[in-house]
Amino acid sequence: MITRRTIDRLTIATLAIAAAMPFLAISPVQAATIDCAAQEQAIKASASAADPKAAAKALRTARIAAKICAEGNGHEAAKKFKLAESQLGSTVQLADRR
Repeated sequence: MITRRTIDRLTIATLAIAAAMPFLAISPVQAATIDCAAQEQAIKASASAADPKAAAKALRTARIAAKICAEGNGHEAAKKFKLAESQLGSTVQLADRR
């Protein structure tokens, strides 16, 4: 039979575990591991075959990402490297205004 004392102890233990959960989770900064130098070199290699305007924009974004990565924020740097890759891959041409 479960006594009231046992229920109180289980409730306290559950509340303690629930309160500790946010502190035990791995943050995105710790979870993201990227090789900044390799990412930057890959974007530079891809930029050589791209449109010059798009390549300049992507290289600028890659340099910013490398600086962010050097500061220790790999998660944000990964986002910037992904943005740089998408800037190189965009082949959409906008119509001229008349």
